[in-house]
Amino acid sequence: MYLFNYSKYCRLINYWSERNISGPKPIPYFGNTLSPILKGKQCVEMEWYKTYGRLYGVYEFAKPGLRVSDPVLIKQILVKDFHTFRNRRQDADKIAVFKNTLNRARDGHWKRIRALISPTFTSGKLKHMYPLINECCRDFLAALNTDVSTGRTEVELKEIMGAYSMDVIASCAFATKTNTYSNPNNPFTTKCKAMFIERPFISFLSLILPTFIINNKLWKVMVKDPDLYAKFFLDISRDLIFERKNSGKTYNDFLQLLIDVEREDSNTTTGADSVASDALEGHHVNEGVDEQMAEKQALSGVVEKKLTEKEILGQCFLFFAAGYETTATTLSYCVYELALNPDIQDLLVAETKEAFNYKGNIDYDTLCRLPLLDAVLSETLRHYPPVLRLEREAMDDVVLTRGGNESIKIEKGVSMEIPIYSIHHDPDHYPNPFAFKPDRFLPENRHNIKPYTYLPFGSGPRNCIAMRFGLLEAKLVLAKMIQQFRFYSVPNTDVPVVFNAGSILLEPKRLVVGVGLR
Repeated sequence: MYLFNYSKYCRLINYWSERNISGPKPIPYFGNTLSPILKGKQCVEMEWYKTYGRLYGVYEFAKPGLRVSDPVLIKQILVKDFHTFRNRRQDADKIAVFKNTLNRARDGHWKRIRALISPTFTSGKLKHMYPLINECCRDFLAALNTDVSTGRTEVELKEIMGAYSMDVIASCAFATKTNTYSNPNNPFTTKCKAMFIERPFISFLSLILPTFIINNKLWKVMVKDPDLYAKFFLDISRDLIFERKNSGKTYNDFLQLLIDVEREDSNTTTGADSVASDALEGHHVNEGVDEQMAEKQALSGVVEKKLTEKEILGQCFLFFAAGYETTATTLSYCVYELALNPDIQDLLVAETKEAFNYKGNIDYDTLCRLPLLDAVLSETLRHYPPVLRLEREAMDDVVLTRGGNESIKIEKGVSMEIPIYSIHHDPDHYPNPFAFKPDRFLPENRHNIKPYTYLPFGSGPRNCIAMRFGLLEAKLVLAKMIQQFRFYSVPNTDVPVVFNAGSILLEPKRLVVGVGLR
């Protein structure tokens, strides 16, 4: 429970002023937690960014946090001093299984899990999953073609892209088809959606009420706690693990790779060398020698080649929770922008058309090398980053150095918060930042992007491990979809996008566009 003696609180909220660091004025008891919940995180953070600059202090209740947007300091936090900022902030997770996920694991626990599962997302492994994703594309396009051919002229992008994303995840994680197009009430989709429904008032109560209340089963039922929906995915994962171990059958999916890692006689490597060798193919502009060395050092020395069953279940759940919403939303924003920018859509149609062979197929390597397709997705992720903010916790006292004689002493336990949305919309980094301009990311222009000002997947050893998988899933369906369908704005298209307030992700209220056959 966060409420405590008012005089003690007043002493605590002088933390940043005593260090000559400015920031928004905190509200008694609540600090700076209320505004982002009520007004929307991206709106509030843009206001704070413009008012207080690239370094300012905030409070979550009475806990101090430092918002850092200076690229030099970001690199220090995410890469150079990764050993000090190796952990994400420790929260009381709403969903218990998160304690065993790579996303929330800490210290040696994180290091071991990351090292063991890193090889799962290398290019070689993704090539084996490519046919599964391709099959999901065929099913999605066939369903959309049926709808459009029978008179459908508008689509809600969140709806159709969510169905595709869930089908890909179910197929690639568990070799399971969801039939989301013929059955929109499939429990895979409905329960995953339910976990991401944001209710600001309930979220606020969860922060201020005592632990014994929010962990009570009656409370969980009353507020439809996400933990209850998580059980569905955990039960499926547990049953499949049991079935595969007893049958001896193997599958080419994510779960099988984790089961193979669990075997103590597995030949799986730690993953450090594998990640470093793949780094130059990564979809970000921050990768270099420092980043590769930090990755290799962070994952070195792991000798155990085993995941516990709870850890396997945790990664399966994370694959659903992190992969479904983020990929579906990114695809939705991308198609939305193509609908508003028909000239860019036409250029992308031309580029992708040349990449398909006479049978109408496109291979993995060709898909990954298409410059405009990559640039369109990159600009989408810049303009609409799925995650609004990165967070790290100082595990020791450390000094941040901006250059020259300017330095800031950070005490152990203070959280570092990197506001991605604000950085991506800084006109000093991206001229006319609210315009959709994929040219920024074309090979001939990419050198103009300052390192550590493009962070949709984070950076450093704790970057998004499934980055390459998500991009492959998105690129393949985009390349195929725009060959068959044309998207355009209609009166129901919101311009600009209207975002949901209080969401942990950059979530639109709706994304409606027109659709027709080419």
